[in-house]
Amino acid sequence: MANNTILAAQQMSSANKGQTSQGIVLQNYCNSVLQQPEVDFSGFPDLKENQQQINQGLHIARDHANFYLDTVQPQIITNITNIQNYFNLHQAVATVLPPGATEKQWLDTLSALKEQSQNYQVQSQSVVNNLNMFHKRLTEDAGSFAAYVSSLNAVVGGDKGVLASIDDQLGTIQSKIDGAIAGIVLSGLAIVGGVFLTAVGGVADFVTAGTSTPLVIAGIGIVAAGIGGEVASAITLKNLNDTKATLLKQKSTLTAEVNLVTGISGAIGSLQSQAAAAVTAASQMTDAWNFLTGDLGTLADDLNKGIISTGTLRTLFLTAANSAIQQVLQDTTIIKTQMTGVQSLVAPQGTNIGDYMVALATKQAA
Repeated sequence: MANNTILAAQQMSSANKGQTSQGIVLQNYCNSVLQQPEVDFSGFPDLKENQQQINQGLHIARDHANFYLDTVQPQIITNITNIQNYFNLHQAVATVLPPGATEKQWLDTLSALKEQSQNYQVQSQSVVNNLNMFHKRLTEDAGSFAAYVSSLNAVVGGDKGVLASIDDQLGTIQSKIDGAIAGIVLSGLAIVGGVFLTAVGGVADFVTAGTSTPLVIAGIGIVAAGIGGEVASAITLKNLNDTKATLLKQKSTLTAEVNLVTGISGAIGSLQSQAAAAVTAASQMTDAWNFLTGDLGTLADDLNKGIISTGTLRTLFLTAANSAIQQVLQDTTIIKTQMTGVQSLVAPQGTNIGDYMVALATKQAA
């Protein structure tokens, strides 16, 4: 019985770290969407329709990024507060209910705890629902941009095989970037003194038919300052972003316009993957609330049936309060500070995101 009470707290702590880390990653990606300039193909009248489609697609993608930043992210922060509120109450139960408290007092307390956890579970499910909606919209965005790339390449007479090869290589590189970003966030989460600095900036500039346009979307970096290893992580990300830039800028039968939009399309696909991971993390949070609610119901049933006594129940709460719950409260306090204190930066115009992040990490490590 004691294991279930402690397990509920541990499961909640793990789910909180998973959801928050994915939330910080999504924040960075969404900020990069907002910073992506529109394309300009005005030098080629034949590309006017393509330009309109692509820029409209960027406008829609910005709306979707704002939905996450304005609606979903605040919900994730609220969930952290809910965890704090619940476990502060849970921790106080064994103190408020002294030895010899009646069965009715315990049943009333368990009922109140269960009601609170059910309310928080409903709020947690709302995060899942909104993330599912966000992911669905990004799936539509990814499909649209894949079509834009294909259409644009056809108009300019690009080689389909070369496009497919570059697209495949780009996906491999972006997956490595995504993995590196996720690793940095997880390594710094819930660490005392750890502060996240995120930045967006250009990966490469493309001289198109109208002007020079930087590829900013998914041109991201993150530094977990205060925990060590900042510079090494920044260099890893720089090298990966440089590899992506080299791939998109290499001489081939593809035009700069196609390469630029291919980069945007790949970034939208990456954001879609991050949203899918966020749905999984949010679902695990909802499962944690469900497990907690179920455990409270089981305790109440066992007390009613005489399977456990009020003295045993008090011991369970004391044991949890003095072990797992203390760790949960400590972690959530740090995580909430980190989540609400993320510093979002934009690399100066003309500065490569990789170089900017290495300089930033070096400064933080000094």
